[in-house]
Amino acid sequence: MVLASRRIRVLVADDSPTALRSVCKYLEFEGQFEIVGTACDGLRVLHQTQRLHPELVLTDLSMPQMNGLEATVELRKSFPEVRVLIFSELNGLALREECLRSGADGFIEKSGMPEKLMEEVERLFPKQA
Repeated sequence: MVLASRRIRVLVADDSPTALRSVCKYLEFEGQFEIVGTACDGLRVLHQTQRLHPELVLTDLSMPQMNGLEATVELRKSFPEVRVLIFSELNGLALREECLRSGADGFIEKSGMPEKLMEEVERLFPKQA
């Protein structure tokens, strides 16, 4: 899949080191992304966003100290221009709707990655003419 020629600056958050490495490796493999940082909880998501200025925050839903929903609400207050995608092992329409109500730009079930991730990224960062 081909995205815009520029690389998208991404902050990836997951409290599972294995999942975090997997997502980062996939994004690096795609070549369309510049991983500017990682976080293991929602508080670090906020600190890293302020410090690193990503265009996209890709965050797990379930994390300690502050979960992905809570972090998204705070991101919307302080960084409304940042796109946020929440991913989770959990699924369901009610959960997806709750994520969108919190201000997320999209929700991805981990079982649907990486295909759904790329669909959401292409929707949020369409090719530039």
